Amino acid sequence: FEEVYGHERPRWFARDGVAQEDHYSFRRNVVHDMVGREVKAVRAGVGLMDITAFTKVEVTGPDAASFLDGLTPNRLPKKVGGIALTHLLNERGRIEIEITIVRLANDRFYLVCAAFFEQRLLDHLNQRRNDEQIDVINRSTSWAALAVQGPRSRDVLAANTDAALDNGSFRWLNGKEITVAGKTLWAFRMSYAGELGWELHGPAGDMLAVYDALWASGEQFGVVDYGSFAMNAMRMEKGFKGAGELTNEVTLPEADVMRFVKMDKGAFLGKAETQASLDGDLPWICAYLSIEADGEEDGHGGEAVLLDGKVVGTTSSVAYGHTVGAIMAFAYVKPEAAKPGTELEVVIMGRERPARVLAEPAYDPESLLPRADAPGLDAIAAG
Repeated sequence: FEEVYGHERPRWFARDGVAQEDHYSFRRNVVHDMVGREVKAVRAGVGLMDITAFTKVEVTGPDAASFLDGLTPNRLPKKVGGIALTHLLNERGRIEIEITIVRLANDRFYLVCAAFFEQRLLDHLNQRRNDEQIDVINRSTSWAALAVQGPRSRDVLAANTDAALDNGSFRWLNGKEITVAGKTLWAFRMSYAGELGWELHGPAGDMLAVYDALWASGEQFGVVDYGSFAMNAMRMEKGFKGAGELTNEVTLPEADVMRFVKMDKGAFLGKAETQASLDGDLPWICAYLSIEADGEEDGHGGEAVLLDGKVVGTTSSVAYGHTVGAIMAFAYVKPEAAKPGTELEVVIMGRERPARVLAEPAYDPESLLPRADAPGLDAIAAG
């Protein structure tokens, strides 16, 4: 387990007689195989993860939409149930937090971010309040959350709800209040693993019953529990940036996340600074790398990145991609080293490894899997 802002969260699940304890090493050890098993099970079938540790905050009231719109570079979801990924910036245009915003009602928004940013998010909201008619409600402890992910996730969830889950009824990046195992909760169709899947958020007292029901329904599909190590490996295969990349040292252009920014919207905190970053020469850019694996040492972040033998940057996140068979990494490098296709070297455990800058995710680059329809309906749509 790991402690994340007061929450206990599994890193990985011990099986086959492996001791339930931390196994320390700079090289691969038995944990590598446990994580690989979890990743394979999620990619091929279905997995459940307790994601309760994520920060969960509601902003409600008549001025909730205008208040949040002035803080976010992306547009807020227009429709109830809409989901948007965006960022909160400081006055220097640097990234404070990446957040997911769900519109639960016209005047009610649900914000989710990394667990250790809970106080930062609350401070960011409260310190920028004036006379707006809003309430900021911290649900990080009173609500729990589960992720059900994988190609069989629809089957597992459908066995426990009367809600229609096909694409026509429940679209990708959409949320609905539904009943699961007799408990009313919010289901968000989204995936940090890059698979068909849902996140289920609701009162903490209800979530154990929901978990038990999902597990029972998933046994025929080989359901597994998976932890934060597998989650990290899968997000790296999908090229999803995390807290190691999105820091208050970098701007949105430097982090290469401008696809989540709408510069043609109204004013937002840090807009002028973002424009200045766009117009100027970037000192570094976050690049997505595939690194040759040697089967023994995969790195841990902070490795030097070389171009033609000269240091041009450093890795921010590193994880072995069990599905793609390569080490995946993000690295902040000089602009000339960030172009897709550029051949680099990454120094891992004192040895230079061949690496290449990727232009798209290593796994499911077109992101077709999260949008998969119910069995039979894909063929109908194609025909």
